Amino acid sequence: MNNIKLIVSDIDGTILNEKCECSKKLRETFKKVQDLGIKIVLATGRMFMGADPVRENLGFDTPVICYQGAMVRKGDDILYQNAVNNDLAREIIEISREKKFHLNLYNDDTLIVEDDNKKYMEDYTKGRFTTYKTVKSFDEVMLNNVSKLLCITYKEDEIISLQKELSKKFEGKLAIVRSHKYYLEFTDIKATKGNALNFLKDLWNIKTEETFASGDQDNDYDMLQNAGIKIAMGNASEKLKSIADYICPTIHNDGLVDALEKYVLNNESANICG
Repeated sequence: MNNIKLIVSDIDGTILNEKCECSKKLRETFKKVQDLGIKIVLATGRMFMGADPVRENLGFDTPVICYQGAMVRKGDDILYQNAVNNDLAREIIEISREKKFHLNLYNDDTLIVEDDNKKYMEDYTKGRFTTYKTVKSFDEVMLNNVSKLLCITYKEDEIISLQKELSKKFEGKLAIVRSHKYYLEFTDIKATKGNALNFLKDLWNIKTEETFASGDQDNDYDMLQNAGIKIAMGNASEKLKSIADYICPTIHNDGLVDALEKYVLNNESANICG
């Protein structure tokens, strides 16, 4: 029997579908898990204001890993933080201007844009409990605790090309991951979901083999690497699936329920699909 003490899970595409809904069956399964005294932590690229309402709605009394792991926060208390170097943040801003990519700047827990692209921002903030501020220029913003920067374009080939180019340019300086096929995120090299998970393991004296991690995108890769049980959704990226202990059904088929029943609740009737 698995002795899981900590479950850490991505939100979008893993717990919430594209309508930002969590199924009734998953809610019921989370309750069963909590009744066993197991901690459940959300790990997301969302800013805190966009993640904490999800935690509250699901009834979790735990910190939130947000900004791709750049921050671990509970209420007003920031337990862990790794900000982007200000000079590197300015470089990303200039590159986004040169290449004419939309950029979200997350500065001092505030989402700021200089190009108020209504389509991008409506899609991004919809159902995420997130507001944003528009400025004439990022040059007028005093950078202070930049948690991350996010590039958006609806041309996936451009995102792929940009990731390859900038991963090489900023190797060893920035963590650059895709959180969605149209989103490319930049954080401090130490600001990853995996490092945030390790922080919580140390904080609570939990062993790696006592942890379960689930996700669907490349930004969940190092989080799974640092967990005992590695779960990739059926709708996950191929990179994430390549390291998974188990590929569960998709989010539309209650995949996370299936994985929790199999590895945490030890229900042998779970649908084994990978």
